[in-house]
Amino acid sequence: MNEKFEGAKSGTGIFVASAIWAAAIVASAYLCSMLLSIPGAAGASFFWLPCIFMVTGAIWFGWYGMIAAAVGTFIGGALAGNPIAINIGQNPIPAFFANTLLLYYLFKFMNINLSSGEGASSADLFKSTILVAVTIIIAMIAGYYLAPSLGIWGRVIAGVICLIGWYFLAQSTKTSFRLDGDVFKAVIAVVIASVVSAAMGAYVWAGIGGMGAAAWTIVFPGWAMGDIVASILGLGVLFSLTDEMKRRGLSTY
Repeated sequence: MNEKFEGAKSGTGIFVASAIWAAAIVASAYLCSMLLSIPGAAGASFFWLPCIFMVTGAIWFGWYGMIAAAVGTFIGGALAGNPIAINIGQNPIPAFFANTLLLYYLFKFMNINLSSGEGASSADLFKSTILVAVTIIIAMIAGYYLAPSLGIWGRVIAGVICLIGWYFLAQSTKTSFRLDGDVFKAVIAVVIASVVSAAMGAYVWAGIGGMGAAAWTIVFPGWAMGDIVASILGLGVLFSLTDEMKRRGLSTY
């Protein structure tokens, strides 16, 4: 990491940023629970947008980001009307233990380097925010219309859209669209965390949700793919903006 891009960590700034991330997770969890749920498993989504914020929040904000993920998904699920037992089992528990805590330590264990050696300007950050928003909207629309009819291929198409968004995000922040060892390790970490999260969710639906063995053929694959697809864009944000977050004292990683 080029030291000129790393500032002193701001505890207050990280706390405030985590609160903003939590609000974004509430909104996105509510939206996904209402519009993108897997048939027969309300609240379990085939394109789980909170993963974008959980991936970035866990790595940048550490424990604050993990707590934001748990609180945000719980409130979002509650607002969407998910039964309390299902909501607790499928939202804050997997969000905290799998999507953030496990992911964070996988990044540490694999020694993943997120630095590009460059800094982004305020104009770059504004453009990147617009690009992420546009990518989310396009991927959501594609997933909404294609996943029910095309199954896994509908999710793959949404994932490709997120990859394209990652490319343009890298261009807007003057970083590189890297396909190196660190990206490969980050994808592995995301896949592991997503599969563990999906297994926890399927277990809840098999038991509390009353789906039985069907949860492992319906909820588990859809959940895992939904987390992985959304996390792809989260990785793009991480690799493009971590240097800038460090410069502003907003990253613990």
